[in-house]
Amino acid sequence: MHLFEIHILGIILAVVANSIIGAMWYSPLLFANIWMKSLEKTREELHTSSANTGYALTMLAAVVSALVLSYFISLLDSISIGNGALIGFLAGAGIAAARELSPTFFEARKFTLFLISAGYHIVALTVMGIILAAFAQ
Repeated sequence: MHLFEIHILGIILAVVANSIIGAMWYSPLLFANIWMKSLEKTREELHTSSANTGYALTMLAAVVSALVLSYFISLLDSISIGNGALIGFLAGAGIAAARELSPTFFEARKFTLFLISAGYHIVALTVMGIILAAFAQ
């Protein structure tokens, strides 16, 4: 018995899209400078040997997110690009971004970090939802 049909190419493209969005989001082109200033870290401090572990875990998290998002999309009565975008947006805003609030306040993080991180999750999951819905149709 299978729960839903997995579209490997859709999963791969969603993970690649997530990586591209993350690379751009946290680049000097968009939010890297504000993000580093809010973290009170320098570029050198962030580029340590543990960065590769962070990239690997981020990639693994993207694969898991794509699989779960694909499952959520498969539960829809009518699969469309718009519905995929909505499911991705809701997962980003209602789950990922909402979960960022606790550490923001309990760890006394700057609210700017919340906005940057939450924004990334919302945009990335929305795009992932669009890609996955396109393959599920």
